[in-house]
Amino acid sequence: MKKVIVQDTDFDLLETLTFLLEDASFEVLPILHYKDVAAQISSFNPHLVLLDFRLSGVECTCLCESIKKDFPELPVLALSCNYNIQKEYASAGFDDYISKPFDIDHLLAVLGKY
Repeated sequence: MKKVIVQDTDFDLLETLTFLLEDASFEVLPILHYKDVAAQISSFNPHLVLLDFRLSGVECTCLCESIKKDFPELPVLALSCNYNIQKEYASAGFDDYISKPFDIDHLLAVLGKY
């Protein structure tokens, strides 16, 4: 079973993502606050991390850099409603992105690549 950390600041979306991913046979660790993500990686040992790329992207970009420094092989994906996320995600250090609102099949296909 693949393990994924999902971080989003919207509680309802986090709950929905958790349900969808668990239904697709992922083990999910939902995290509301980005500051709590790094501390959970070593103990949960995820196969990938989904981070909420907020409007400025500053917090999650710094978090992505930190994760990549300590866990360079761990895929980190941006989850974003930003109109230009397809241009920004790679330069911010993310391996991939999922646009909000997302199509469930597309979400699972992207996660399936990792």
